[in-house]
Amino acid sequence: MTRDWARLGEKLRAARIARGVEQQDVAEAIGVKRGALHNIEKGSIRKVTPTVLAYARTVGWTPESVDLVLDGGEPVEQGVPAEAAPEPPSDLSARVQKSLREGPLIDARVAEVTTPSGRVRATIVIRGEDGTPLEDLMAALDSLKIDVSTDD
Repeated sequence: MTRDWARLGEKLRAARIARGVEQQDVAEAIGVKRGALHNIEKGSIRKVTPTVLAYARTVGWTPESVDLVLDGGEPVEQGVPAEAAPEPPSDLSARVQKSLREGPLIDARVAEVTTPSGRVRATIVIRGEDGTPLEDLMAALDSLKIDVSTDD
């Protein structure tokens, strides 16, 4: 499936205009030049970057909305109350369940790998702390290395 970058740009622009916000104001809020937003709105980009995610967040979208729109769906507005959010599966440790509820959601992904004996799926949920700049969180994530082992 081809991702529709022009559609993403149109939807972000429409969301910005619906909120009554100028392009320059969004650019200043997320720390980029206005030209970067112009390129996003024109569909001239071909990669989901921290700037794209910050733009989406600024217009009130959830992090997964960018992928939804690129794949033909509609964006989801932020602001679902915590009590309305689905409960994490009960077979996760209490520590993991608690972590899944803490802090604002930055991004969430599911990675699947096919092996000779079946598929393995990893769910990655990235949450930050309120007030932490997105650039700081992304820099910390770039240095993250995850070692996976099993208890036999």
